Amino acid sequence: MVTVKRSELEKKLSVITSSLPSISTAPLLGRNINGLLTFWQDSYMPIWDSVSSEGNEEFEFSVDPSQFGMVVNKFKSATLDLNINSKKAMIISSGKSKVTVPYRDGPYDEIPEAPIMEISCTVGRDFLKALAKSKDFVSKTYENMGLTYSYIGHRNGEFFITGAGTIYQYATFVPFIGEILPDVIVPPQYASIAPRLFASESVQIGLSDRQQVVMSDGSTIIYTRSANETYPTTAFQLADAEGELLFTSNKKVLLESLRLALTTTKEDMVGLSGSDGKLELYIPNAVLEADLIVEDVSIVQDFSRSYFSLPFLIKCINSFDEDEIKVELLPRFNGAFRIGTKSDKEITVLQSISYLEP
Repeated sequence: MVTVKRSELEKKLSVITSSLPSISTAPLLGRNINGLLTFWQDSYMPIWDSVSSEGNEEFEFSVDPSQFGMVVNKFKSATLDLNINSKKAMIISSGKSKVTVPYRDGPYDEIPEAPIMEISCTVGRDFLKALAKSKDFVSKTYENMGLTYSYIGHRNGEFFITGAGTIYQYATFVPFIGEILPDVIVPPQYASIAPRLFASESVQIGLSDRQQVVMSDGSTIIYTRSANETYPTTAFQLADAEGELLFTSNKKVLLESLRLALTTTKEDMVGLSGSDGKLELYIPNAVLEADLIVEDVSIVQDFSRSYFSLPFLIKCINSFDEDEIKVELLPRFNGAFRIGTKSDKEITVLQSISYLEP
């Protein structure tokens, strides 16, 4: 029998089970040896992880990850005792209570060796945060397969991370230390899980000899196979294009006005125009009559009305951490708006919508 901290084990299992496809039947494999309870979960993104354990007993296990996680969650004690019975089932106990999770057969008999990075660099929490933001902008359709991934490339000695759909894009620059990696694209599931799985302030990212994209903070390792899709070059062009500054605004004030506008329409469309020092919101076919003027806005250049998807516009503006944003027009890209921060480290781009006013 060995003892583990329940909260640590619960957190690890929660992230692992949330990373699995809904149809997954792969068991969670594990072993306890030398004061470490190690487990491995197979999926489109295999995960190696571990928690410290007290006790000298060595054992291996194979269980349903959802059942194991649910039982650990329902116990509320600070620690749990774990053991394996003669039927290779996992016995989870606390005090006088215990639950037995049965052995689950699977295609693997033991935990495979983790991939080794051939080249790698070190990144911080800002990289993980940017990766998580990028997955919210990844395309949900398959007309362009490259857009269904988050892209990690390089610009001017920093990582260039982006996610893009057909009419919107998120992009940012974050520093790294170490070797320069080839440009890679990773699935949104990878971008979603990585920030929640790693607790360390610094994480290694690299490529294995099989071109697997690997991330590790020492105790936790994940990888995904490198995709063969080509990421559209438009993503860089939108970030690098020369824009015409239209206005600057307080992010919170602008979001409040846009969310108010959303309550007045069922068509989810908004028109923006700037003149006489005012930013006006126009709602076509509004269900509620409203005159909406955004305050605390500095109009740099008057501009005629352009129409946008209101939910996507809110999404683009809400992605920033900074309080002040600037909005530019990209004439070369059919009236797209590029929204950025004063530091120029993050941008979003939203394509305007063609609309003929009645």
